[in-house]
Amino acid sequence: MATVSNPLLRRIARVLQLSQAVALVLVLGAAGVLVDSARRYGDANDWVAHTHEVLDQLNQLRSSLLRGGVALRNYALVPQPEALQRLRGGAGDARRAAEKLDSLVQDNRAQSALAMEVGSETLEITGWYLSSAVIAERDGPDALRHGLDARIANDSAKRLRQLLDTMESAERALLAERQEQQSRGLLSVKRSALALAALFIAFTLGMIVYASRLVRASDRDMTQLATSADTDLLTGLANRRALERRAQELAGLPISVIVFDLDDFKPVNDRYGHAAGDAVLRAVGQRLRAQCRDGDVPARVGGDEFVLLLSGAPDEFRLAQIRQRLLQALTEPIAIDGGMVSVGASIGYAVGDGLTRYERLLEAADDMSYEEKKRRKLRTPLRA
Repeated sequence: MATVSNPLLRRIARVLQLSQAVALVLVLGAAGVLVDSARRYGDANDWVAHTHEVLDQLNQLRSSLLRGGVALRNYALVPQPEALQRLRGGAGDARRAAEKLDSLVQDNRAQSALAMEVGSETLEITGWYLSSAVIAERDGPDALRHGLDARIANDSAKRLRQLLDTMESAERALLAERQEQQSRGLLSVKRSALALAALFIAFTLGMIVYASRLVRASDRDMTQLATSADTDLLTGLANRRALERRAQELAGLPISVIVFDLDDFKPVNDRYGHAAGDAVLRAVGQRLRAQCRDGDVPARVGGDEFVLLLSGAPDEFRLAQIRQRLLQALTEPIAIDGGMVSVGASIGYAVGDGLTRYERLLEAADDMSYEEKKRRKLRTPLRA
């Protein structure tokens, strides 16, 4: 990954990386929790369905035996071949239901033992059903009725009914327990989903708030960078870049330009050092700014070179007054470490009418400043 030099951009990059990593962890964690909850809920559903299937087989066994018994009695009362067919069909269904019941409860030792006994009782009863059908066909209804009366008197199906009732009670207890597990599983899925959603929302909102703060801080930082790129760091005035951009913005409008550099500045540097020279430049910048109106652009464009761009075009007389007021402000003594110093300024100016380009105005003002400097050299120079 490329190195980012800006501290705020590095923080934003780290926040983005962190948010992506945490979001991934949350998604994976949420998926894991939800999958586990869904698995447990699915298992509970399967067990509930399994219990219902056991209960269905118990009912199927009961109804098949009942259908066979009713068919047997009907034949004894009204001998018809269809009754014996129903008897054999009921017996076959009862045996199949008993076998299916036994296979369904293999996971439950107690129920499996009961199912084995149910299977034995079912075989005994259905065997009697089938043998009764043979007797009825061979010996007639009277022989069937005689055997049937004895069977009813002994209530040979009582044990089977007890076994089926016991198994049903146990399965219904299991059903209630498994339905409770199913409800808890569903509640767990809902709670997990809500908790993870709340956590994800809270994390997302936190990241949004923090990222917004970083963006605002970055915006301030970028604004400061843009300002510093257009500002002379020593004096706080505009630099050449900012001055030229402002001149382009005012192209076609009347503007005036004042240009000057400092006289007697080099002796200050030579005698007192560069720190004193910097103090003089800062003081000049403050005084130049104090003479400006809103919309004017004071700029430092070189070591001791300054330009003042005035919006509008005052006449020559007015601009001469501005020049004189500026000269008076600049020549006031300046306090530095080690004493007071004074500097002068060779000021030139040019008035534009909106048709003359900024570069031409700057050149004309610079020529005037140069001529002023030559005249000042003929005089006695100001001493620091």
